[in-house]
Amino acid sequence: MSVTRERIIELGENLIRTKGYNAFSYQDISSELGVKNAAIHYYFPTKANLGTSIIKTNIQRFEEMVDNMQSRGFDEIQQLDTFIKIYIKSHREKKVCLVGALSPAYDTLNEGTQKELSKMIDLILQWLTTILMAGKEKGLFAFSEMPENRAAIIFSSLVASLQLSKVISNIDYKNICLALEEELKA
Repeated sequence: MSVTRERIIELGENLIRTKGYNAFSYQDISSELGVKNAAIHYYFPTKANLGTSIIKTNIQRFEEMVDNMQSRGFDEIQQLDTFIKIYIKSHREKKVCLVGALSPAYDTLNEGTQKELSKMIDLILQWLTTILMAGKEKGLFAFSEMPENRAAIIFSSLVASLQLSKVISNIDYKNICLALEEELKA
């Protein structure tokens, strides 16, 4: 992947996570890079192409993170903690997560971008469900609902509380995230 293409993806993701998908244009990216809009269109003919590529890049990063945690022998608590820290970092950087930024714009996204966003959400929920089941079987986690439901509760809580933290300035985001983890521990 070319450096310019990577930089466009990086800037596009940052704009989506700070301004929203429908609130940025190629002009925002080209101004930051100091190039003409045509240079952006060379790599991504449409905004939909860029949005889809950003999601695919995030899916790849997520899969690499999971593979890395597994190869390093992280237990389920460590894996969940690593995942939650991504959201804590996003809060510190005053950004919402990609899922939280794109979900409100879902109906305005093209079909390909919608499919990739759904794929990303499914991947995260399946992974969360898997670590919750394994952690419960090992006695690391305790919860009464189905693992799929607990995974949805955790994920939606992380996404929604990150968005709320933009509006509620005195929210203790880190402790909200840690509480999600603490209530699971057996």
